[in-house]
Amino acid sequence: MQVKLNDVIDAIDDTTTEVTYSYYIPEERIIINDDDSIPLKKLIPLPTHSEIDDYGTMKEFIEDLEEGEAKEWLEECIRGAGAFRRFRSTLQRFAMTDRWYDYLAQAHENIAINWCEYYGIEYLEDEPFKVNKQAETITPSPKNKHNYRYIDVNEDNIYSLVYLYIDFRKTLSSFKNINNDIDEDEALLQLKHHLSKNDLIYAIADNGRYIGFVICREDDDVIYLEAIYVRKQDRLKGVGRLLLQKAEAIAKEYGNTTLYMSVHPNNDAMLSFLKKNGYDVLNLIELRKSYPDEQNNSTYSIGEHEYRY
Repeated sequence: MQVKLNDVIDAIDDTTTEVTYSYYIPEERIIINDDDSIPLKKLIPLPTHSEIDDYGTMKEFIEDLEEGEAKEWLEECIRGAGAFRRFRSTLQRFAMTDRWYDYLAQAHENIAINWCEYYGIEYLEDEPFKVNKQAETITPSPKNKHNYRYIDVNEDNIYSLVYLYIDFRKTLSSFKNINNDIDEDEALLQLKHHLSKNDLIYAIADNGRYIGFVICREDDDVIYLEAIYVRKQDRLKGVGRLLLQKAEAIAKEYGNTTLYMSVHPNNDAMLSFLKKNGYDVLNLIELRKSYPDEQNNSTYSIGEHEYRY
């Protein structure tokens, strides 16, 4: 999904208590909410008037001012009914109108960027990226020009992870030479099942688009890495390491010094990645009986024992 950042900002600028906007998924554009015939599952709501909270931005603007007569007047004028009218008049008195509208424009841009990142929508902009002070920014290396953010995935924005999750499941199945026909509905069901178990899901967004994710499961204060995945075109850029660091931070919060995970023995890329990051201790092996009509074409040896795979 993509959207022009300025289109999101314009919608935020125009949002009132009566006028609201949504992102129309099939056409990847912003629309006004005036057509009740459009199914809600095809819409992603933009921030409401109360969520935009220009009054809160007004208070933050005043708090950021240096102590002095202008700040004292502005603090007094926003109390009670008619606050916005008195605020604008006071701005004119102290020749601060342009300063306020620049501040408000930056606040609306931050809201727009946060909204795009939250829902995994890639935002396209005409100007260089501006720093988003509200998001959890990942400091890139000097050569890394990407705008990576950690995103907490929940019931509200989980649909945006569906296609990446489908790629992940198909990739896992390929290690067993299985053709996985998982569709959107099944992927969404599996993701919601993770949330129902209180698993922690984090995505990494690059200019809004989700490019990787990690799923962690907590069991008796032990953290298990259930899934970690980066889309192919974004590998070898440090994204996997950032996701692993996020999972390790969660483990540390639970008093763990390591993560625990299961890996296909022929997933060479994952095994190399994990070993590079210090995961080189074999903890347990998982065994089962052969399925009916199952063909095992590979064998792996551990000590004196040989196992089919």
